[in-house]
Amino acid sequence: MTITIKKEQICELVISDQTICIKEIEYVQGVGNYSKFYLNDGRSIVTCRTLKYYEQFLIERGFIRPSKSAIVNVNSIQTIDFNRQKTIKLSNDQNISISRRQIKPLRDLFKAMA
Repeated sequence: MTITIKKEQICELVISDQTICIKEIEYVQGVGNYSKFYLNDGRSIVTCRTLKYYEQFLIERGFIRPSKSAIVNVNSIQTIDFNRQKTIKLSNDQNISISRRQIKPLRDLFKAMA
């Protein structure tokens, strides 16, 4: 993984031969020892690294980890249901489940942001 920060503070993530601006990432899904990046334009990129490898870098730049298997861009969140379904609905209509242990920390985080 190579991280490039340009003068405008736009962070880019270089995965193998592709450069991704982190603003384009909707969410990252963990699939075993692989990570699958879902982008705004509908593309997806699979890498041979785990979510833990990308977690700290992305969380410092406006992402959250609602469960063991996903990292979500806060700017892509459309709605959050903490009560019944315990899911995050993204702008691309994808639903990401929130783990039982993350409900209270995420609820507190979003109350502080409001």
